[in-house]
Amino acid sequence: MMETGKETMENENVDLIGGESFSIQRAFPVNLICQACGAEARRNSARFCMVCGKLLGEDYQPLDRLRASYRLQERSFAFQTEKKEEIVNLFEENKNSISQTAWACLVYSFVPYLGILFVPLAAFVGGFGFIVALRKPHLGGRKLSIASFFLSFIVLAVQIFLWWLLYIIPQLGVRI
Repeated sequence: MMETGKETMENENVDLIGGESFSIQRAFPVNLICQACGAEARRNSARFCMVCGKLLGEDYQPLDRLRASYRLQERSFAFQTEKKEEIVNLFEENKNSISQTAWACLVYSFVPYLGILFVPLAAFVGGFGFIVALRKPHLGGRKLSIASFFLSFIVLAVQIFLWWLLYIIPQLGVRI
């Protein structure tokens, strides 16, 4: 028996009537079996496995079973080299610490009754942060400074209303 390529050659001796014999070579197809998943090729001329996509001429490699289970044969594990679109930051970067301080003062002024102590500070620091943002526009924070400046007046009105309720509610109880 002699193997050549993907076929097995087998010599068969044939005797003729006159006593002479000669040999005939017949080609029998060899079943190609995938080294990764164990599937059998349907054609003798198949180059790739129909199940996992591995080259049938390659030897077994350690990750073949794993790659075959995810159909990742003939794909590299390298990172993508395509350039992706640059992601645009939807929010302005604020490097102006004064405007961030004004916003923090505004948030502290939301505390009922005691927050009235932070309202003037939020208005003053917000105005100063706006001036800094105009002089150094690369720092940003202009919108945050304006928002904390104007919102501090709304919070001041709410805080005054709460203090007025604190004064008026005991007087309403006396009249009843």
